[in-house]
Amino acid sequence: MKTKNLLKKLLFMIALCTPLSLSAVDTRGTDFWVTFGDNLNRPITQINLQVRVVGAGQAATGTIHFTELGTSRTFSVAANGVFTYDFTDEEKTATYNRVMGINNRSVRITSSAPVMVYALNQSSASTDATNVLPITALGTEYFQISYQPIHAPGGYAVIATENTTRVYHDGVLAATLNAGQVYYRVSSTVDMTGSRITADKPIAFFMLLGGVNIPVGTTASDNQFQQLAPVHTWGRNFFVPVSHRNTERVRIVASQDGTNITQVGATLPTVVGSQNRLTDLNAGEWVELQVRLADGGVFIQSNHPVGVCSYMVGQSFPGIAGQGDPSTTWVPPIEQMIPSATIAPFIPAGGTNLNAHFAIIVVHTDAKNQTIMSVGGGAPAPISGGTWHDHPTAGYSFYILQLQNDATLSYTFSNSEGLLVFAYGTGSAETYYYVAGSAFRTLNAAFFANNIHNQDLSSHVFGTNQINFRTEIQGDVSTQPGHIRWFIDGVEDVSLRDQATWSRNLPNGTYLIVLEVLMDDNITVRRVEGTLTIATATIIANPHIRKLPQ
Repeated sequence: MKTKNLLKKLLFMIALCTPLSLSAVDTRGTDFWVTFGDNLNRPITQINLQVRVVGAGQAATGTIHFTELGTSRTFSVAANGVFTYDFTDEEKTATYNRVMGINNRSVRITSSAPVMVYALNQSSASTDATNVLPITALGTEYFQISYQPIHAPGGYAVIATENTTRVYHDGVLAATLNAGQVYYRVSSTVDMTGSRITADKPIAFFMLLGGVNIPVGTTASDNQFQQLAPVHTWGRNFFVPVSHRNTERVRIVASQDGTNITQVGATLPTVVGSQNRLTDLNAGEWVELQVRLADGGVFIQSNHPVGVCSYMVGQSFPGIAGQGDPSTTWVPPIEQMIPSATIAPFIPAGGTNLNAHFAIIVVHTDAKNQTIMSVGGGAPAPISGGTWHDHPTAGYSFYILQLQNDATLSYTFSNSEGLLVFAYGTGSAETYYYVAGSAFRTLNAAFFANNIHNQDLSSHVFGTNQINFRTEIQGDVSTQPGHIRWFIDGVEDVSLRDQATWSRNLPNGTYLIVLEVLMDDNITVRRVEGTLTIATATIIANPHIRKLPQ
């Protein structure tokens, strides 16, 4: 009996030491904010606004709260299930931005367990969708990445998550908001790509274009709807896939002066507003690439963090395969890969031309055969039914899979080496496109413990006492003494000052590790933290167990 109990204890400890997740900050969460923009100047009665909630491995209940109305709708979603809510005309009016300024047209979605949230702005032949970020993934610095408005005004909206939030546009105070309030800024003529929007408290930031042609001069026009990620999640390495439609445009925006970009797999067309060069870009300057499916996507690298969006082009663009029209997705850096993601196709209520729905799964080429898929919560199996496309230089591949035309059916894609997942749908002059699965880790300052990112430590248990720490910091660090400081459980370890890497044997237990970095202006301090748990398995000799003869 004692031997059996010892074995059970050992197995329990081994289970504790198994990684639970590669990502603790991703598209899953329990608290989300969203708002909607104009769609080709059409009236509310011609617009369909929809929120979709996908269960993230466990059942959840929650509310959809309309700030302007002060009313809520409740929902429940099964593990890996899908809940879809179509707004009433009153709710659409209370969330649909058409007039520049401050308003209360926001929606807050809260849940009892982690879920993923997506939103759709749809009208006849003018559709787009976005993932909605949980508040844990929000930040205080953004750059607008949009396009030239053509048939309706275009711009952005921000939602405050805390009272007395000051919002700045290119350094000028634009609005002071309370929690749930929206600042909506648009222009009928100006492409705001490269505008810098900052706040003194976390905000949700949405690119909202009422109607654009992509590229300019290519029919037809669609609204564009995409939540953009804060600058602290931007990276320096990107792999951008291409849909089955053959050709896309990609915009890259610099966050720092002196940004140099290299790319493999794209061309550099002449575009109004673009720098038309890839070197020595200043903060807010941008370039536009053209990428083809035949080239296997495009691999992008930069010396400073950049923001990237990919655009589906209009149906009249030369060489386009099948149906569709302009649509936009945020493209996370490959540093934001996660082990799994769950999605479901967007099928709007009422009139729609959407009739085909797809997923794009980006993985490391040498691990692509490890990619598995579960449909509707069923047994996982090797991914099948689609086509792999490889980029030999980058070492990345992507898989295009057509999904069943069923809005209640979820798809979970997994790869232990990491993946990014995009979703899109097409129809006659109608398309949506969004990033469906990605992490949103802080990348401007981070530390790693045995190669685990500090924001992922809470979902990992270490089975070894030997912990190796290293920092990754974007930007120039001060040279003053004490520019790097480490704290363990609230107490600074002064022996570690100015140490970018260090190692230590730590006893079993849980530790709060904090890194503080002083930047080269000798004012800015970046502070990041992570909760580290060590639980090594040990076998205790039992004197009552007899050894077998040798």
